[in-house]
Amino acid sequence: MSASPPRLRRLVYRSRQSPLAVADLEFEVCNIVRSSIRNNRLTNLSGLLVTLQGYFIQVLEGTPEHLDETYRRITADSRHTDLEILSSEPAAQRLFRDWEMCARALSPSDAVIIDGLDSREQFDPCRLTGQSALRLLGAVAQIQRRASMAMVG
Repeated sequence: MSASPPRLRRLVYRSRQSPLAVADLEFEVCNIVRSSIRNNRLTNLSGLLVTLQGYFIQVLEGTPEHLDETYRRITADSRHTDLEILSSEPAAQRLFRDWEMCARALSPSDAVIIDGLDSREQFDPCRLTGQSALRLLGAVAQIQRRASMAMVG
């Protein structure tokens, strides 16, 4: 009798950056990525974190147990406030399998990504749905992949 494959879930959340995080965002994001890579390797989680307009927007993929454990740790992290789960659902496959964790800060020069989400009104991270956040994170992942390939090639 073979063991069933682990259940895969995808969690997308948004949180407001706390004053602690904003004080030195680049430093704090580096610390988040460093500890996330270490922790996520142990639990086989993958994900992508974006910083944008005072918010963290993140997707995590893995087993429900490991996602719950990681999200509990994030909720206790003083760099995050006003956390909101945008979606948590089964996933047939990983969309962000390339990274134990990757982070990118979106700046005004990345406006084309943001404009692609909602061309009718000014972008507002508070209006993100699970689907629109996943589209944003997917677009950022594509940019990261192309940038990585360009560096290698």
